[in-house]
Amino acid sequence: MNPQPLLDGIPRRQSALTMALARAVHQLLDEPTLLHDRHAFDILGSNLARQTLVDPYVHNAPMLRTMRAAVVARTRLVEDRVVRAIGTGVRQVVILGAGLDTLFLRIPDNVRCVELDQAQTQQWKLDRLKESGISVPSNVVFLAADLAEAPLMELLGNHGIDPKLPTIFSCLGVLPYLETSVVSAIIRQVSLYSSQSEIVFDARISREFLSPVEQWMEEMAARSFAAAGEPWLSAFDPAQLMEMLLCNGFCDVECLDAEAINARYFMRRRDGLQAVDGGLRLFTATVG
Repeated sequence: MNPQPLLDGIPRRQSALTMALARAVHQLLDEPTLLHDRHAFDILGSNLARQTLVDPYVHNAPMLRTMRAAVVARTRLVEDRVVRAIGTGVRQVVILGAGLDTLFLRIPDNVRCVELDQAQTQQWKLDRLKESGISVPSNVVFLAADLAEAPLMELLGNHGIDPKLPTIFSCLGVLPYLETSVVSAIIRQVSLYSSQSEIVFDARISREFLSPVEQWMEEMAARSFAAAGEPWLSAFDPAQLMEMLLCNGFCDVECLDAEAINARYFMRRRDGLQAVDGGLRLFTATVG
């Protein structure tokens, strides 16, 4: 699997554009649509959006289809959790390593939303929004910071996120690119937020816990992203990662593999879209 064809002036995180392309192509090729995102093409920029609309099938090779299923499922999982949390009164959403995600455009204006990512990615995203005539809502803040170095509670507190109030954190497509110690630090920092705060994230699973097919898929993906300058830096025993969450005060910890994702989101589809285990797992956890 190679990262998608990209344009000049791309964000430093090419993976962010690869994921955005997956979400956009889903709007065109998959039926029924699991994730409805009317801004999926706006965030690509006009040239790439036009190319994708003209011929989305260049992004439909078998491995790209299974990757697309995983991308839209994890995004849908976050959106489901955010909608549920807001329904219970949560008014703070934090998107760590936001990339080119457009969730912030679907957050009600009475909910504080803070996006955090590296400066170049944030600026590239803001430029694409401006190009598309989309204004950042007044309840949304874009922060430029490095997750490996950012003191989350202080940084978010300075921009309206109160740690004493329940907060939902999204951290998709981020932790594999961070050292294990940084992943542990992020989990500890989120655990300090109010009871009923939640986090949704994906993480790589150590190779010894993967089947031979998964090991092959993981190796192919790892080579592709490393060649693009984004090497994967962390991997976990899923049981130990769940234990880490529990030891840091989280409860209702859930780990979803491809079988669980397919059972939840891709049953009885006429297009046969399915996720395939490729070394990643989705986790959800609630601060107790």
